[in-house]
Amino acid sequence: MKAGLVTFYHIHHYGALLQAAATERAVERFGWDCEIIDYFVNQDNALFKRPTGLGSAAHDAHTALHYQALSERYRRFEKFSRDHLRISDRRYGHFDELAGGPLPYDLILSGSDQIWNPKIFPDGRFDPVFFGTFSQKRRIAYAPSFGVPTIPEGMQAELKGYLDGFSHLSARETQGSAIIRDIAGKDAPVVLDPTLLLTADQWAAMADHPANYPKGGYILCYCISRPGALIPYLERLHQETGLPVVQLCGIRQKVHPKAKQIMDAGPAEFLGLFQNAAYVVTNSFHGTVFSVQFHRPFFTTVSPAELSAPERS
Repeated sequence: MKAGLVTFYHIHHYGALLQAAATERAVERFGWDCEIIDYFVNQDNALFKRPTGLGSAAHDAHTALHYQALSERYRRFEKFSRDHLRISDRRYGHFDELAGGPLPYDLILSGSDQIWNPKIFPDGRFDPVFFGTFSQKRRIAYAPSFGVPTIPEGMQAELKGYLDGFSHLSARETQGSAIIRDIAGKDAPVVLDPTLLLTADQWAAMADHPANYPKGGYILCYCISRPGALIPYLERLHQETGLPVVQLCGIRQKVHPKAKQIMDAGPAEFLGLFQNAAYVVTNSFHGTVFSVQFHRPFFTTVSPAELSAPERS
């Protein structure tokens, strides 16, 4: 039996690739084959941005200054995909290509991440591919996220039509479960993010520890948004322990004047940095997950922007 997984997998984002790898392995634990359907959409990994104003110009100037490290990061993301993801031989660019011919799957699995967030897509609408509507095979949803607290006006009926086609539904957050109940009248249990379905040993087997990386005895700081309330805590921890600060760059802003910034880490190096840290400070969900996975003492904050709508879900 074979499952076709539709999820975010190609964007160079640590959480996206690691949740995709985890979902495949979790499904295979039940005795199924599982591969990601290579649906390539809205996922631009170009190092330099399309010119749109001062913001993109500043980003590109920073990229140029750190080009060697950022190009190595790019290479390491691509290598992790080749080494640890099972992806279909054929790439699909749009819905009609998927719907137009037979697919080698016994079920379609809508995987985790914010695949049901309409705001992610250029037209601000749901992408029906991530609801599996291109296939008449059985459809299951594991831990998808809407990423918004409410469904935009005028899109409720469309969403209900998509949800009615699933034999089993679940959600990654309580807000997502409530949306499914309100829109489709169906119970959708809140389930673990796929990265919590694997063991620390399984993640350690995918980790890498480059020779020029610190080997331990450091405070790892990983931020995906402005550090805000993390800064006083990070400074106090640095002062009281005397340990150096290593910043894994989810954002490019330097979070501490003495931080050693690591810009070239791919997903394997991400895992290695968490595995070897003495402490972790983070405002990232997956930063928290991998602190827990590797039993690292951690301190997590949530930025004010993420506490407000629409990110609070």
